[in-house]
Amino acid sequence: MYVIIGQGTAGTAAANELRKLDNNAQITVLTNETDCFYSRIDLPDIVAGKYRPEDAVLQTAEQFKAKEIRCIMGHYATRILPDERIVELSSGQRLGYRKLLLATGARPVAPKLEGITARGVYSLWTMAQAAGIIAAAAVAKSAVVIGAGLIGLKTALALTKRGLRVTVIERMDRVLPQQLDEAGAAIVETGLGAAGVDLLTGVQVDAVETRNGSVIGVRMGGKILACDMVIVAAGTRPNTDLAQASGIKIAAGIITDEYLQTSERDIYAAGDVAQVTDLISKQSIVSATWPAAVEQGEVAARNMAGDTTPYHGYLTMNSVEIAGIPLVSAGDVTGSDGDEIVAVRNENLYKRLVLRDNVLKGVLLIGDIRQAGVLAGAVACSTNLQRYAPLGASFSFVDLLTL
Repeated sequence: MYVIIGQGTAGTAAANELRKLDNNAQITVLTNETDCFYSRIDLPDIVAGKYRPEDAVLQTAEQFKAKEIRCIMGHYATRILPDERIVELSSGQRLGYRKLLLATGARPVAPKLEGITARGVYSLWTMAQAAGIIAAAAVAKSAVVIGAGLIGLKTALALTKRGLRVTVIERMDRVLPQQLDEAGAAIVETGLGAAGVDLLTGVQVDAVETRNGSVIGVRMGGKILACDMVIVAAGTRPNTDLAQASGIKIAAGIITDEYLQTSERDIYAAGDVAQVTDLISKQSIVSATWPAAVEQGEVAARNMAGDTTPYHGYLTMNSVEIAGIPLVSAGDVTGSDGDEIVAVRNENLYKRLVLRDNVLKGVLLIGDIRQAGVLAGAVACSTNLQRYAPLGASFSFVDLLTL
């Protein structure tokens, strides 16, 4: 029997792959949520009113049932007993397994701030949380978003669509500090301003101000910015508690080998909770993107079924649209000492390549994302570029590659 803890991207990909590989296997997926598999990246669009909640559902209960994949919903695993091959559930039930996959994902980081548990403070990570934000936004006039990452910015834009005055506060000196350099961030910041979002960068929130247990603002130094609701988007952290309590080795995430097996035999990990190899730095990191979760779920499933398929590594990559501005980043877009940077900016178009010893290590495209797939592939393959042309309006990135 296969047991999968987590019904997100990696867990569902693994369950579907196991069914393809074995028509007769017993497959059980466990989730503490009550909604079936849905697109977490669509939650801001649900808040904005662009999509209905049901539009984000990617695999319904009926579709799981049609594949004879058993789903246990609304309960969570409390303990794993590797020697007995048992998973204990919050319901008191005990599940036996032959192979186990930990696809427990990540959870939002809650900053240790005074007032952070007040009424009117939200995170956007689940369908239920999206519903709560929509309800609060119906009566609110203003909101503060703590954090200018992808989730924070998309949620801020969603709330402006609902007519709220929105301020994003970021402690770093620019938006999307993990994905963009200063020049790229400046373009996105201009677009956010045009969309009605106020930005405060290089500013630290010290506390959430409350009255009678409800949010009335945030404090920054000696200043207080009034607001009716606060969205916390200060990053995520892998859900490693279950693994750690069960004696499975962890670091930043659950440590895995090249076959995504953990330190315990027949227990695997995939998705936002798994620690894997970064293709560029060759260091062990936690991946946090949809394509990586799908691939890891499928690779883990093959190995659970008896194959020996290695997972070759993760390319840090993001493809998103913010305030109508498309952007793609792949690999190391910051660069290191000695790297060669090839960049051009033309108003709201920006292209940046990072080369190290003639090898393409990173690419950032904003506004014009044509050739993104070619360049990302070159980064993933560590393509050696024997020559490149200056970037210009008529330049084709294909000409830059020696493939």
